Amino acid sequence: MEEYLTPSIIAALTALVLSLITLFQFFRNQRFQQKQFEELNNRNLTTKLYDLRLDYYPKAFDITDNIIKEKGGNYNPTKLSKTLNELIDWKKGVVNLIISVESRDSYFELRDVLMKNPSENGDFSNAQIKKIECAKRNFRKQLRRDLGFMFREEKNRRKSQQVTRGVANVG
Repeated sequence: MEEYLTPSIIAALTALVLSLITLFQFFRNQRFQQKQFEELNNRNLTTKLYDLRLDYYPKAFDITDNIIKEKGGNYNPTKLSKTLNELIDWKKGVVNLIISVESRDSYFELRDVLMKNPSENGDFSNAQIKKIECAKRNFRKQLRRDLGFMFREEKNRRKSQQVTRGVANVG
């Protein structure tokens, strides 16, 4: 009877080990597929976000192009007021959903600076002029940075694919 038990125990243990290995591979494969699905889904959402930014951000650059000094090195308060209203209108709607936190903060900084009244005889003080210039520069920089992430992300994705292919070719 022992002659029959030993081979059957070995066969049972072998089947159990193979079943455990198969189960482990199944869960590993399932986790990998889930990760790929989430990455693809995030990529699609990121692409939509960047497409919307590419649609809406150029208008902000056009609006801020109107913040220019006149002869004498000062700003025209009526032009700044008009630009401020255009900027406020620009931010309404979809832009509120697609603008990054950093760009939003710099927008508020620019908006607040533009809302200030001229300090001297209808002219802005040197300190106000510097704040306006700095806020405009920072806002535009943040918008460019938002769009720059897209290109850096794509560059990093390509690098990682090349590294993966390089490892696959070497192995």
